[in-house]
Amino acid sequence: MVVHGDFVKHTEANSSATIGGDQPLSKREQATVSAICSRVVRVLGLQDRDGLQRDLAIVQANCPIDLEALAAASELVFMEELLSIVDATDRTTGSLKGNFNSRFMLDAPGLKLV
Repeated sequence: MVVHGDFVKHTEANSSATIGGDQPLSKREQATVSAICSRVVRVLGLQDRDGLQRDLAIVQANCPIDLEALAAASELVFMEELLSIVDATDRTTGSLKGNFNSRFMLDAPGLKLV
């Protein structure tokens, strides 16, 4: 899967997802993103699964988070984080708007996951 602007493309030659063609997501990350999207669709009844996958891929490319911890989070924390992610991403540019902040950021020193 490749995200460019406002579309997603699955590539046969390279099965790992990328943002802008240069930031690969591992197969494990892809599976976790898929599980996260399924959970959001189930909880919120959302139908834009592809858009949510793009949002998560944009976050991973620009400010990586612990996807597995997000997928395992309590309902409240999970929904707060996903709503923050959707609000912070710009699908047109493939970038984050403003200062994205998440309790699941991998770069945050001494971060305590909830």
